[in-house]
Amino acid sequence: ATFAQNSGLTDGYNSNLPSITDFQLHFALEEALMKPQGWTEGVSKIYYTLAQDFLYEDPQRNVIFLDNHDKSRFFSTVEENVAKFKSGIAFVLTMRGIPSLYYGTEQLFSGISNPDGLVRQDFPGGWKEDNINKFKAAGRTAAENDAFEYVKKLAHYRKNTPALQNGKLTHFMPVDGIYVYFRYDNDKTIMVIMNTNEKGIEVTTDRFI
Repeated sequence: ATFAQNSGLTDGYNSNLPSITDFQLHFALEEALMKPQGWTEGVSKIYYTLAQDFLYEDPQRNVIFLDNHDKSRFFSTVEENVAKFKSGIAFVLTMRGIPSLYYGTEQLFSGISNPDGLVRQDFPGGWKEDNINKFKAAGRTAAENDAFEYVKKLAHYRKNTPALQNGKLTHFMPVDGIYVYFRYDNDKTIMVIMNTNEKGIEVTTDRFI
């Protein structure tokens, strides 16, 4: 937050950056998906990270992301667990801020950033010499097409839902590995439930009234 515009956290310094990459929320999401919930660990880290949004002049301008050119591919970070992959996609496309997707994430690209070049691979297709063209459904595997369609559906939903773009955020302390938040404006309310457990859980809504 120190590097965000008008943060007031450093005397005599103002970056004048209207938007910053939200690494703290990125790290919190990784922990939520890969560690069990504790007092401040696991999915609790998302709650406590977002509770610090008052440090930003406008947290809606923060860029939120799953991976980038310097980070291990998100699909590898979640150990190629498709359920966790989809949970991360849903989070980024429904959370406050500006979502950013690294190319290939929508098609389950994998790779560990050691070195960084391993996560900057060419995208197959687009040139006549390419034997595989992943720009087309026929060039993708069934699993890649499933991921692509999931990302596409949620991306279009965000694009067409102002409450997800500029709406307010209300979230609740995670309980038993379940984190719930709402995005809403005067026209629509969206409830998002993140289950970080290894099995399905029935969620009652009494405490969200």
